[in-house]
Amino acid sequence: MKLTEHKSPGSATRKSAERLSDQLREMILRGEYQNGDMLPPERELVVETGLSRGSVREALRVLQTEGLVEISLGRSGGARVAAPKRAMLARSVELFVRTNGVALSALLDARAAVEPMMARLAAQNRTAEELAFMEDLHLQFSKAQNDVVTYRRLNYRWHLAVAQASRNEPLAALMEAILATGLEATAYEAVTTFENRMTAIVAHERVMEALRAGDGEAAANAMETHLRTYSDIVKQME
Repeated sequence: MKLTEHKSPGSATRKSAERLSDQLREMILRGEYQNGDMLPPERELVVETGLSRGSVREALRVLQTEGLVEISLGRSGGARVAAPKRAMLARSVELFVRTNGVALSALLDARAAVEPMMARLAAQNRTAEELAFMEDLHLQFSKAQNDVVTYRRLNYRWHLAVAQASRNEPLAALMEAILATGLEATAYEAVTTFENRMTAIVAHERVMEALRAGDGEAAANAMETHLRTYSDIVKQME
């Protein structure tokens, strides 16, 4: 492997590290390093780039933060290429939402733009096993009407299961990030009143009917109606 040599004694360690992390990142994205491959050892990177050990370590930490490598210590340790986990996307979305003061209603608008489409795809693409899993979650959800904590958890898992069944990996990852960030919405008392919980249970059943029938149009319409009702409740609170 040959890296571009970066010899800039007057520049800061951080800037040098950024250049190296940019180059290593691009090599990973181009497929020069595959998932599971080891990056060159620190000492080799130091020799090939002319950077200090501190700059090399900082560059590797940047890639670790991005979820592109996993770093282990010890004689057999080092930086191993890893596919970013969905949790990384969820964390990034959460940080963006909280630091920019994004309104909960805006998150719900994002869901409304994506989730009906995912319900449509789930109805068309779901397997028998996935349908059985969603059925089980829905049954538990329906029985949790008097247990708010369990109700919230099952609501999240059911919506996530529908997203997974869509077979669209990018949308499913985005949906998981949005759901994880917006989950706190259900902590508001107005959202989880008994009446609203019962309304959601009925709405989920309508989506399930469409999923059972493999009717994508009906699934999208049912999910859209469900989200519109939920959004109206939240917007009354803002």
